[in-house]
Amino acid sequence: MTIPVIIFEQPIGEFAIGVMSAKDILEISSIDRRAFNLKTLSAEGGPQREPSQKRIDDIAEYAHSSDATFPTPILLAIPEEKYELIDGQISFSGKEFASVVDGQHRLLGIKQSGLTGDFNLPVVFILGATEEQKALIFAIVNGKQTKVPASLIYSLFDVVEGQHPFKVAHEIARLLNKNPESPFYRRLKMLGKKTKGSNESLSQGTFVRELIKHISDNPYRDLELVRQEKEVPVSGTIFSQYFISGQDEVILKIIQNLFSAAKVVFKEEWEDASSYILSKTTGFVGIMQALPRMVKHGEKLNDLSFQYFQAVFLKLKEQLQVNKERLTSPTPFASGSQGESKLKQYLELITDGITTDDIKGII
Repeated sequence: MTIPVIIFEQPIGEFAIGVMSAKDILEISSIDRRAFNLKTLSAEGGPQREPSQKRIDDIAEYAHSSDATFPTPILLAIPEEKYELIDGQISFSGKEFASVVDGQHRLLGIKQSGLTGDFNLPVVFILGATEEQKALIFAIVNGKQTKVPASLIYSLFDVVEGQHPFKVAHEIARLLNKNPESPFYRRLKMLGKKTKGSNESLSQGTFVRELIKHISDNPYRDLELVRQEKEVPVSGTIFSQYFISGQDEVILKIIQNLFSAAKVVFKEEWEDASSYILSKTTGFVGIMQALPRMVKHGEKLNDLSFQYFQAVFLKLKEQLQVNKERLTSPTPFASGSQGESKLKQYLELITDGITTDDIKGII
């Protein structure tokens, strides 16, 4: 096999960059993974980690989309004796002689998709790489990467045409953040960065991530269907029907009613994010996890008003007082999934007992 390449040097060694089909890359390469040897009690093997099947599944699904793209090079290490460079071309023969230093999930995802012959991928060869160089390059490539904030990613989806789940969730976050009557007025860290001197306590990324779970059970699928101008199926999520029928304002109103009620009932806890979890990630996620139960119960009562949610939070406040607990961290509401789950359980148990009399008592 011979392909044209461009040769370049960097301080760590010599490289060649070219283009190959995913099928050919898979044929010439192997994935050398690092593992812990129980006998020697030490880590052994190549630089690669164990693959994530979820990432492979996601990439395989994405490969079938109309705009699938993989522009980032696959990084392969080739022993000196396995290649020959002549006049801007690299030649090699055999199978599984190259080691994948970076890109295993892309390769395995495309392989699982059955489309290995359909994708030409940029590939960078580390020429004559030693085991030390492979390990060092993997550590540098993966250790020095800065993860792109989820808030920025969700914001970029807003540029994509069509009314898809990402755009709806992002637009609701944006509207609530700029509306002076909203409980989230200037409380969301847009693009993931806190404004100096602000009272922002929740990232836009967290807000969109949790809201979108209630809009679609597969937002990437729905995004693709919208872009292809195909019908989006109704899912079992509480806001799916509103989304499909274009009633985004209903979703916005329910979220505003929900958190306005939380803010009114727990005024101190909402305003003081340094002492309480309510308006931070733990509180927000816990409430959003309980939202399906609250919405379904409210629909039975034909009521998703501010007063309905206020009745729920008043009952929560009463129960916390009975149990001598406050919405604080690390006790009794620890940061993360433990605290989120505890708040969710509180709200779900309380919601089931809410009656129309409770709501009328507020009005």
